Amino acid sequence: MNKSGKKKMLLGVAAVSAVVGLSFLVSGCAKSKTPAAGSSSKTPAGTLTISGSTMLYPLNSVWAVKYHKLHPNVTVSVAGTGSGFGISNAADGNITIGASDAYLTKAFKKRYPNLINVPVALDDAQVIYNIPGIPNNVNLKMTPKLVAAIYMGKITNWDNPAFKKLNPKYKFPNLHIFVVHRADASGTTFDFTSLLTDTSKAWAKKVGRSLSPDWPTGSGYLGSDAVVAAVKSTAGGIGYVGLGWVLEYHLASAAMLNKAGNYVIGSVKTIAAAANSALKQGGFPADFDKSIVWNVSAKNAYPDSNFEFWMIRKKQPNSSTTKSIKDLVNWALGPGQAAKYTVKTGFAPLPKTVLPNVKKLLAQVK
Repeated sequence: MNKSGKKKMLLGVAAVSAVVGLSFLVSGCAKSKTPAAGSSSKTPAGTLTISGSTMLYPLNSVWAVKYHKLHPNVTVSVAGTGSGFGISNAADGNITIGASDAYLTKAFKKRYPNLINVPVALDDAQVIYNIPGIPNNVNLKMTPKLVAAIYMGKITNWDNPAFKKLNPKYKFPNLHIFVVHRADASGTTFDFTSLLTDTSKAWAKKVGRSLSPDWPTGSGYLGSDAVVAAVKSTAGGIGYVGLGWVLEYHLASAAMLNKAGNYVIGSVKTIAAAANSALKQGGFPADFDKSIVWNVSAKNAYPDSNFEFWMIRKKQPNSSTTKSIKDLVNWALGPGQAAKYTVKTGFAPLPKTVLPNVKKLLAQVK
C-alpha cells in the first residue's frame, strides 16, 4: 500500500473508532453463576472464549447468550477480532475457539497441525456501495471481473460506461469510487479475494487470494463494522461485508453474476443453494478444505458464499474443557441451527448431509 493509502487507513480507523466503536473491543458475554455444591461433573462448566471473524460475530453472540441461559455454569465470551486472529490464537491456546470465514488450507494445516475447522453455518461476502442518486433498495448488477477492476484501481469513477451497460435504468454520477477494504487479517477478505481470483486472471496474477492481500488501491479498516461505517459515511464508497451486516444496516448491495450466468442477490436461500450445489457436485472433502465460492452450478447460487468455521485445538488441557467445548459445539450444530438464531442474524443453517463428517471432525478433539 502507498503512503497515501496508509494515511487514509489510519485516519479512517481513527474516525470510525471515535464514532461507532469497534466490535473487536467489545466482549459479548454472559456471566456465569457459581456452580451449586455437589453439582454433577457431567454438567458443562467453566469459561469458553470465542474470538475471530467479525462476519460470524452476530451469530456467535446470539448463541453465547442462549447457551448460557441453558447452562448457567458456563461463561461464553465472544469477540470480533478478525479471522486471522481467531485462527492463530486458537492454535496458540490463547482462546478456546477461533471463529473464521476461511477454512484450513494446506498452508494453514502445515502451520497449525493442532487445529480442526468445524463448519457451524453458512454466509456470504457481498459488495456494498453508497452511490448518490441510486436508492438503497436497488441491487445493482455487477460482475466479479468488474469488481476486480475496481479493486485494482483500473475503474475509478461511477460514471464509467461499464456500470451503465449493466444497469441502463439508472444514472450514475460523475463521482470518484472510494474503495474500502479490511486492514486486518480477515476471512471475509479471504472469501472476497477468492471470488476475484477465480474470475479475473489479472487479479489472480497480481494479488490472489489471501486473508491480508497486498491491496493495489483503497483504504483499510479494522472489522466489518468499520467497513460498514466507512461506506455509509462516504459518497461513492464501495466495500464488502456478510449478509448479516447488510440486513442489520439496510445496506445497498450488488446482484452478482454467478457461474450459471445469472445475477443473484445474496440471501439465506441463495447461500444455501450454493452450498447444496457444491455438495451435490461430488467429491467435496470430508474436512471441508475447499471453497464453495464461484465454482458451483446452481442457477440461483450466490457466487461468493462460504462455510463459517470454529477452529478448535485437537488436544485440550483437560477432560472438563473438552466436554464443555463438545457440548457447546453439539448444541450449535443441533438446536443452534434453528432459524431464530441463524436466519435471523443473516446465516443459512448447515445442510444436514454434512453433519456426519462434522461429527467425525469433532471427535478428534480430546
